[in-house]
Amino acid sequence: MTDWNDGTAALPELDTSEPSIARVYDYWLGGKDNFAADREQAERLLQISPDLRRLATENRAFLGRAVRWLATDCGIRQFLDVGSGLPTASNTHDVAQAAAAESRVAYVDKDPVVVSHAAALLAGGHDVIAVRGDAGQPAAILSDRRISMLFQLSRPYAVILAAVARTP
Repeated sequence: MTDWNDGTAALPELDTSEPSIARVYDYWLGGKDNFAADREQAERLLQISPDLRRLATENRAFLGRAVRWLATDCGIRQFLDVGSGLPTASNTHDVAQAAAAESRVAYVDKDPVVVSHAAALLAGGHDVIAVRGDAGQPAAILSDRRISMLFQLSRPYAVILAAVARTP
């Protein structure tokens, strides 16, 4: 559907020696898209706050319940997941499309490496895209042509901001 999902998008230079919070979160959820630096950082953070893995798991479970409710009980078919990080277990598109196959999902993250990695992981997905955008700039996100090509912005859509922190 878009250039982000056709497998031709080049990945920015990936520095696996520097941890990424998206990959740390993936590690806490038992994902496979993380590197040694991410796992080491995740373990250091767990030393400071041992509940982080449980909180990440509970956050992911809440996301699943919320998306399922929106799709089944509210009839929402368009999901804008802002600050999405890397696709991992029980993604928005997995839950939404299981509840309603025609659901469309746009993942948005401000980290270009996360977006490119997400696009590669989602390649070939039906009605799912990953785009770069900043949660602090909602007008720019909604004016992105890839989102306006995927969504009918005149129809209801859910905006998801799960575990998003505003950073400089």
